[in-house]
Amino acid sequence: MRPHLISAAIVAGVVATAACSVPVPSTFRSEKEQNEADPETGSFGETPDGPSRPSAGCSPAKGQAEIADDGCDNDGDGKIDNVPTCDSTIRSDGSAADFAKAMGICDAASTKGFGLVSAKFTRGHGRDDAPMAEQHGVLQKFGNVLKPREGARLGVLSTGYAQEYNGAPNRAFGGAEAGKDWFGARPGVGNGTAPPGYPKAAAGCQQATDVNDVIDLRLELKAPPNAKGFKFDFNFLSGEWPAYICSRFNDGFVAYLSAKGFNGGAPENISFDAKKNPVSVNNGFFDRCTPNATIGCLGGSPGKSTCPGGPEELAGTGFGIVGNYCGFLGGGTPSTSGGATGWLSSQAPVQPGETFVLDLIIWDTGDGDLDSSVLLDNFKWIGGEVVAKTERPPR
Repeated sequence: MRPHLISAAIVAGVVATAACSVPVPSTFRSEKEQNEADPETGSFGETPDGPSRPSAGCSPAKGQAEIADDGCDNDGDGKIDNVPTCDSTIRSDGSAADFAKAMGICDAASTKGFGLVSAKFTRGHGRDDAPMAEQHGVLQKFGNVLKPREGARLGVLSTGYAQEYNGAPNRAFGGAEAGKDWFGARPGVGNGTAPPGYPKAAAGCQQATDVNDVIDLRLELKAPPNAKGFKFDFNFLSGEWPAYICSRFNDGFVAYLSAKGFNGGAPENISFDAKKNPVSVNNGFFDRCTPNATIGCLGGSPGKSTCPGGPEELAGTGFGIVGNYCGFLGGGTPSTSGGATGWLSSQAPVQPGETFVLDLIIWDTGDGDLDSSVLLDNFKWIGGEVVAKTERPPR
C-alpha cells in the first residue's frame, strides 16, 4: 500500500479515497486543441503530412492483403475492401493468438504468407514467464458505452483484472480500492520488465523507475507485400486519476515496435502525444474524466480538471464509480474513480514483407496499488506511405 493512499468520504454510498500528486501538467489538451495541432487530422505525429494515403493505382494480386477503405480489390478475390473479421466465437479467456484475432489480426503467416507469426503473453519486455491469466481478456464490450472498433470483440490488458470492474461487481480500479497486487510489488526494484528507457516521465512530472504487475502481449508479425505500415486502436484507462496526477506512481502503456522500416531499425514506442509523452494519466489525450474536479490532492498544489471528453464513456467500466476523492481538502467535487484517453489510433511504418515485433505493454509504476487497463482493437495494414503518429480516430 503506498503511504498516501487514504480513506476519504462516502458519497452516494460509495467509499472514496484521495492520494497525492504534484500540479497537473501543461500537456492536457481539449479535442479542439488537438485538432488545431493538425487541422486535417488532429494528429500529434512526427510530421505534419496528414493521413496516410493509399498506394497510387490499384493492382489486385493473389498473396496481397486487403487494405481497408482504399477502393481496391487488393487480394484479387473479386471483392473490394472486404477486410476479414474473425472474432465472433473466440473465448474470453483464450490464448494470445485469440487475443490477436480480437484485435483484427486474422491472417496467419504460416498459411497466407503474411500476418501473425506468433503471439505470447509475458511479464514484460524480453521475458518468457507468464502473467496472471486474469490480466488479459477478450470482451464483447467494456462498460455501457465502449464497444469493439471492428468485429464482435476487443482485447483488454490490465494491471488488475481485464474485465469490467476490478475482480468483483462494482469494484473500482482506483478510488477507495487499493488495486490488485498480483506478484508482491517490490518498491524500487519491481517485479516486471519495461522496455529500455521506460518508465519515462511526462514533462514536469516525477517518475519512479520500477514496474510491477506487468503484462506484455508480444506479437510477431509478417507484413504483406503490399503494406508499408499498420495501425491499431487503443484506449488507456487508469485509476490513478484524479488523485495521483503527475506523481511518481503513474502507470504506463507503450506500443514498443522493433521493425526495419521504423526509426532506422531501433526499437521505440509508437504511442505518444504532441510532446512525445508516453501514455499515462499525464498524456495530452487523457480527457475522459469529470470536469471541474479537484486533482493532484496531496503532495503538491491541487488543481481543477478540464476533461473536455467528459465521464460518459467510463460508465460501467470500474473507472467511473463516483466519489469525493479529494474532498478532505474541503470543497471537493465528486468525480469518477478514474479516467481514460478515449479511443486513439497509433500507426507506424514497416517494410513490405518484413517480419517485425510489436510489444503492447502495460504496468503499475512504483508499487502495485491502483490499476490501469488498455483496450486494443482494429488492427489494419496500410498500403500508402506512413509516418509514426497517434491521433483521435473518427468515432
